[in-house]
Formats: sequence, C-alpha cells, structure tokens
Amino acid sequence: MDENFQTVPRKRPSIIGSIFFNLLTFIVLIAILGVGAAAAALFVNPYIDVGFFYNPFPPPTVPARLGQPTATHTPAVPLPDVWTPTPSTTPESTNTPTPVPTDTPAPTPTETPLPPPFALVPGHPVQILNFINDDACDWMGVAGQVFDMNNAGIINLGIHLEGELDGNPISLDTISGSDTTLGPAGYVFNLSDHPIASDGTFWVFLHDGSGNPLSDQVFITTSDECSKNLVLVNWRQVREQ
Repeated sequence: MDENFQTVPRKRPSIIGSIFFNLLTFIVLIAILGVGAAAAALFVNPYIDVGFFYNPFPPPTVPARLGQPTATHTPAVPLPDVWTPTPSTTPESTNTPTPVPTDTPAPTPTETPLPPPFALVPGHPVQILNFINDDACDWMGVAGQVFDMNNAGIINLGIHLEGELDGNPISLDTISGSDTTLGPAGYVFNLSDHPIASDGTFWVFLHDGSGNPLSDQVFITTSDECSKNLVLVNWRQVREQ
C-alpha cells in the first residue's frame, strides 16, 4: 500500500503575496474600526458632522432653550432739584341743589308825593323895566302877585326871600296883599338903589305864615341893565291845600 502514495512537497507562499494579504487585512480592520467609531459618535451626538460619514436620518434641530434672564444694572435716575407736587385726586363734583323759586312779593305801592299847592305862573320870573315906582333906574327889586285856581288874588300868604346879593347876605319877608300897586294880592321886595347883576345867588318861596312851604324855592337872576331892574314873580294855586 505504501507504494501507491507519493509524498508531494508543499509550496512555500511567496513573500509578496503575504505582504498583500496582510496589508488588505490591516485596511479592512482600520475601516471596521472607523465605521464603528463613526457609528458610536453619531449615537452619542446625532448632530455631529463626521465628514466622511453621511447621516441619512439626522434628527430635527431642537430650538435653543431660553435661559434665565441675567440681572442688568439700571442706572439711577437723578431727581430734579425743584420739588414737584404730587398730583392730588380731584374730588368728584357734587350735585348742587337747585333753589326752588319762591313767590316774589309784589311791591307795595307807595304814594306819589303831591306837588306843592302853589307854582309859578308860566313865563315867570321875568325881568322888565321898573314901572311900580318913580325911581326908574335908581332902584332894583322883586315884585309879584298870588292867585288862586280861579285867578283871584289871595292875600296874607307869606313870601320869604333869602340868599346873597353883591356879596351881602339878605333875608326878607312880606305877605301877599302888602303892596297893591300890582293888584290886591301884590307884594314888593326892595333890594337895591341900582341894578346889580346876579345869577341864582338868592331865592324866594311862598309859605303859610308859620314857615311851612307852599311852593318850591325859585332862584332869581338879576341884571345890571336899567331896562331889567324889576323881576316879576307871580304865583298861582295848582291844587287844594
């Protein structure tokens, strides 16, 4: 049996082939390690960019989380030098009660004062030429008459003349009917021996004999002309006394 088998010598591998297979093995090993390292890196951080390894299923980008705000120093605002009053609350308006109108009392009628019972005859006093005596221009005076409502003369009524003439005070009294030159109820005041000009410096009025006035005061104006040295003042009754 031993004669049928031949011993065949084993061929030694070549050196180049060994080097090639060793190098190929090393490259494959490096590739496996690189892939494993990339996979591990992606597992730890899916968002990492490994360059040569493409991640086909990257997870969505998570928005950044807001952190806690940090304190910021705010500079102090300086207060003004002048004090500003703090506005106060304006009080609300209150309803003011409307006054209720009241009846106004009717004014009490007052009696209208009656005019004096005697008044001047219209047109008087009047300045005329002296005709009641023979003194002509050597005289000046006031004269007249007093009439009732029927134009009849009334005697014994008082006539008072008072004031100032040519700087001198005068105060004279007479009664109606004391001088009948002008008529039965005539009167005359002799004032001067020559005409003297004056303007309301004396007055004349009627009274009842006891000093109670029966007329208003009448202010007399005189002239220094001879043609106007008599001032005529006639009175007439206008109502019952």
